[in-house]
Amino acid sequence: MLEALGPDPERETLEGLLLLLVGEGRVPLERAGEVLGLENREQAERWYAERVSSRSSLDAGDLGGIQEPVHLEDLTQESLDRSDRFLRITPARRGSGFSDVSKEHDKYLYGEG
Repeated sequence: MLEALGPDPERETLEGLLLLLVGEGRVPLERAGEVLGLENREQAERWYAERVSSRSSLDAGDLGGIQEPVHLEDLTQESLDRSDRFLRITPARRGSGFSDVSKEHDKYLYGEG
C-alpha cells in the first residue's frame, strides 16, 4: 500500500483526502490550496484539475471546465423534483404490514404501539 502512495505517503494521503472533501463540497478549493501551501486559487485549480483529469474528461490544461460543487440548499424545489438522482418510493395502496409504523412511529419506537 505504501508503495502505491509513492515517496511521500503523508502528502499523498493529505491530497487524496482534500480531493475527496473538495469534490463533495465539504471544503472550498481555496482552503484546500491553503492547506497544501499553494499560493493562489489558480494554483489550487491547476492542482485539482491535474488530479481529477484521470477520472473525468477534464484536460489538465483546461481550467475553464472546473465547476464549484452544487449544494442541495442552493437548488429550488422544482429543480429537485425534475432530478433523477433521488429515490421515489410509492407507498402501498393499503397496509404494507401488520401495523402502520410510518404514522405511529413515535409510539412504535417507545414500545407504546
